Amino acid sequence: MGDFPMVEYMQFVPGWTEFYLNNGLRLDILIDMKGLEGYTFEECLQMASIAAIENVNIPFLHINQLIENKRVVNRPKDQPDVLALEQIRRLREHS
Repeated sequence: MGDFPMVEYMQFVPGWTEFYLNNGLRLDILIDMKGLEGYTFEECLQMASIAAIENVNIPFLHINQLIENKRVVNRPKDQPDVLALEQIRRLREHS
């Protein structure tokens, strides 16, 4: 995906900052998340699922943390996500 030195000097907006990679992929960088105030970054990272994308290991929030964040934020666009994520979690528990 390349090296992006601008990440080292770009200004991050409190809450979240987004930027686009050369291939059009959008990245959101969050410095805090509603519903996860009881977790440190290190705790979230330990619980994260890791996906290898183009030979780069990318951590993703644990499904329980993602559900909790989307529940607390409660945007209309997140409500269907919560239902789908809960269904995925149930399928994982029964397999």
